[in-house]
Amino acid sequence: MRFYRQLQPFNIISFDLDDTLYDNRSVITEAEKQFLCELQRLAVLPHLTAESWGQVKSAVAVANPLIMEDVVHWRKAALVCLLQQSAVAADKIEKISKKVMAHFVHWRHQIDVPLQSVEILNNLAQRYPLVAITNGNVEPHRIGLDQFSLCLRGGEHGRAKPHFDLFAQTAAHFNVRSDQILHVGDNLQADVQGAVQAGCQAVWLNLNSDSLLAHQQSRNLPHVELTNLKQLLLLA
Repeated sequence: MRFYRQLQPFNIISFDLDDTLYDNRSVITEAEKQFLCELQRLAVLPHLTAESWGQVKSAVAVANPLIMEDVVHWRKAALVCLLQQSAVAADKIEKISKKVMAHFVHWRHQIDVPLQSVEILNNLAQRYPLVAITNGNVEPHRIGLDQFSLCLRGGEHGRAKPHFDLFAQTAAHFNVRSDQILHVGDNLQADVQGAVQAGCQAVWLNLNSDSLLAHQQSRNLPHVELTNLKQLLLLA
């Protein structure tokens, strides 16, 4: 545990989800694989590759950069675009899109949340309102996390982190000052920079023992750096 700023009393604890409460890397890799297979099958595009899908997705983002803040809308828009480019019949595009998206969402939620994370959330929920603030599309209740009083997703509920929007909404929801919110996350830009610039206190969960110097794009120091989520209990 390392302190960079003086930690003040807090009344609300907010959490990032992906790669903070569980390892998301293998989950998203498998979900993308299953997404592509289902798309190939339903649209009869056996030669579709991950590279070509990525190119379409990137092109959609270039045309509308803000769409990247809503990962669900971005994927849907790119999927429709790809199907149109592939000359799929217009009356089939909506049906295929819905089925492929549902398939992806199913696999996106095949997450094995560590028991330690569950126990920590259960402990903290007895003393603090807990909030999930995510830029992803995981719904906490679908992976067994029912401890959150409020769940906010970038794109659906407001601008994605590091924009201040979701942090400001959290403060307004609980009628507290921003500095009474302690936000916990693994990303120095989305989580730490977003929280600090919104006036909140920030905990950087550095599970990989990274150096701050290796993240020169990050503009703000966290209040506290943790190397294990369990250390959070020492602050609360």
